Amino acid sequence: MRAKVSTLVQGRAELLQKFTSLAPLGLGGAIGGNDANFILVPALTKDGSGKPDSERAQRVYKALAEENGVVVRYRGGEMGCQGCLRITVGTEEENEVALSKLGEVLRV
Repeated sequence: MRAKVSTLVQGRAELLQKFTSLAPLGLGGAIGGNDANFILVPALTKDGSGKPDSERAQRVYKALAEENGVVVRYRGGEMGCQGCLRITVGTEEENEVALSKLGEVLRV
């Protein structure tokens, strides 16, 4: 169990670090604590204002699931989570695929 927790913590830390490379594409910083098996991040407006964009988050969510086979959860309708996507920490390979596909979708 400790090995699995250690792997999860390491994967989460790596994802958080790599998500910063997506900031120029409109991905905000992680929201909330980092004591879970997921990361909550807002999709931001394309105009550079830095405001969370729930409509964009829904489009990203759908494009990832329907066109890329990557499942994240849309949480923009919940209090305090405007524009947010919930991304579960996976294996190293799964995290790389999720990161790559997320970058592709945010570019569109």
